[in-house]
Parts: sequence; C-alpha cells; structure tokens
Amino acid sequence: MMESRIRWTAMFALVFALGLSACGGDANGNSADEAVASTADASAQVADDAEGVEKAGEDIAGAVSKQELPDGVTKEMIEQGKAVYGGAGICSSCHGPAGAGIPSLGANLTDAEWLHSDGSYDGVVKTVMDGVTAQASSSGVPMPAKGGTNISDDDVNAVAAYVWTLGK
Repeated sequence: MMESRIRWTAMFALVFALGLSACGGDANGNSADEAVASTADASAQVADDAEGVEKAGEDIAGAVSKQELPDGVTKEMIEQGKAVYGGAGICSSCHGPAGAGIPSLGANLTDAEWLHSDGSYDGVVKTVMDGVTAQASSSGVPMPAKGGTNISDDDVNAVAAYVWTLGK
C-alpha cells in the first residue's frame, strides 16, 4: 500500500516536471531546467523515504525475532502498531515514516537515546498516553496525549509496541 502511494507520488512529480518543462518554467520564475531539477530532487527524496520505510520494516522483523518481547506484546500487536503509527495515530507526521525523526519537530525513535522515558515498552506507552509538554520537548514542540488523536488505548499499546521495536 505504502509502496504504491510512493510510486504514484513519484509519477505525479515526474508528470508535473514535464508540464513545467513544456510551459517554460514555474510560478516562481525558475527556468524549466531548474523546475525539473527541483522536482527530480523531490522525487529522489520520495524514493529515499520509501527505502527507509522498507528498511524499517525489515529492521523491525529482525529486532522482533532476535529478542524477547515485553510481557503482553505480540508480533501481531507490533504490526497493528505499525499501521497506527503511519495512519490514524499520525505519528509519522512528526517522527517521520521510518521513525528517524524530523528536525525541529519530532524526535528520532530509532536510536538508543530516549528523551522522555527509559525506553521500556511501559515507558513508551506512558509517553504516548500523556504526551510531552513544549517545555519538556527537545524541539520546543509539544506532543499532545495520543498525538492529539482519538486512537483507542489498545491502539496506543500497539503503537508503543511498534515504537519500542524501532529503538532496538
């Protein structure tokens, strides 16, 4: 599903670039060559993001198979959490599609450094449930409880299980 969306986005970017090329430039006064180069850069970024998401999925599978899961966490729960992370939980909006973070917005969830918990599954659940104040946030941007969404407590547990695997 995600790969299909990325392909469509890349195809749209290419068609857009060709359209700009045909009319001689873009609305900002850039030449057609500059507009095409800019769009090509954006298409390359989409491809890089797709590879990051795919690699994250492989890393998660490896992390789950190599270590013991916390009590109450299952592989199915982690897969559900991955869907919530990229969907209704809107976590990827601030933490990026692969959890590597977005500068000045959301922290990196893939490294060993945990800013608002001890990195345990229960610690991640608490952070997602309670949120992070702007004062406590490393970027100064608050994370509302449940990411500001109305996901269920079961979804919070699932997304916390998924996020827990990212830091392993």
